[in-house]
Amino acid sequence: MVARPPHRPPSRIRERVRRLRERFVFQREMRLRLLSASILIPVVLVTTWLGEVPFAGVVLLTGLLVVYEWLRMVGAGAMLEINAAAFVALGLVAVSAATQLVAVTLAVLLAAVAATVLAALRRRPLVAVRWVAAGVLYAGAAIIALIELRKGADGFGAVVFVFLVAWATDTAAFFVGRKVGGPRLWRRVSPSKTWSGALGGLVAGAACGGLVAIALDAPLSAVAFLAAALVAVSAEAGDLLESAAKRRFAIKDAGSLIPGHGGVMDRVDGLIAAALVTVCLGNLAAGETPASGLLALMGR
Repeated sequence: MVARPPHRPPSRIRERVRRLRERFVFQREMRLRLLSASILIPVVLVTTWLGEVPFAGVVLLTGLLVVYEWLRMVGAGAMLEINAAAFVALGLVAVSAATQLVAVTLAVLLAAVAATVLAALRRRPLVAVRWVAAGVLYAGAAIIALIELRKGADGFGAVVFVFLVAWATDTAAFFVGRKVGGPRLWRRVSPSKTWSGALGGLVAGAACGGLVAIALDAPLSAVAFLAAALVAVSAEAGDLLESAAKRRFAIKDAGSLIPGHGGVMDRVDGLIAAALVTVCLGNLAAGETPASGLLALMGR
């Protein structure tokens, strides 16, 4: 008499199917992420190396895509007058950031927010004016921070520092969170993020920042690692901030332009927060530019 194989409860079968599906999705997502990174990272680094003007152009384009995705997220994507006002306003912010003092540029940013708010007021109650204003302020602040950070002879190194710390933090958090798992970091906002991923991202970002500091002729010091750790934490906070905004409007991705990452805003959310914090750190130290101040803070 042939023995029958043990009966597997349906729950175990469903669990195995779920795990296989998750593995397939993970592998597909990783292939798309690697393909996107292999194209985008060299383009960004070469543009940064070419100089302040080409870099400012890329930053402006990124800012326009961010505000477009933000306006679409908050329900104003199809409102031509709001989009036009935001695009023109951010263009003026970028020109001012590249050519004027920071105080002047901040005044231009406030005027840009006001102009977009006036356009949004004409479409109330179809659109939440405060969210439109927040989007222009968010994209405008990112444009100012990145353009300011690239200024001067030390600008290239400072931008590379921010990029590599933000990328290392995001990548390590993704892999460690997937492999280790554990308690959720903020389940209500982002159910997939874990404390293990956050700690892994923090360690990787701090280590990467310390190595970049050495490459920029700064001494290996606790200050360099602390600065990099602060930038890494800000990158993770920026990611959570965007997740909270997307949760508020019940969307998964801000867009679909970048395979494996979603929209542009999904890719640069941590970078924006990291750039803002880095500029603040650079301004704390004596330097002609935020970049030179950052390196002075790290002991160069």
